[in-house]
Amino acid sequence: MGLIGTLTHASFDIMLVAVCLAGIRRSTGLTLRIGYFENKNYRSVLGFIVGAGENIFDVAAAFMAGYPSIFRRQDPRLPHRPDENPGR
Repeated sequence: MGLIGTLTHASFDIMLVAVCLAGIRRSTGLTLRIGYFENKNYRSVLGFIVGAGENIFDVAAAFMAGYPSIFRRQDPRLPHRPDENPGR
């Protein structure tokens, strides 16, 4: 894999972790303490990445909400329950 492939793969992995962090923040309230890092550049890059993860999470949630025949809302604190009509 060339340099461009490696950079693309690493970027995708970083965004995947950022979206996971956004989901964890939304469901539990736990978040990354960006101020923990002393270097201003690290804080800036991490803030950008976490913000991008939040935006991607919002877009994915809006996309899923647009298809109520496929996706349904459920309180995340409740245990998973099977579909009422699995064939439809």
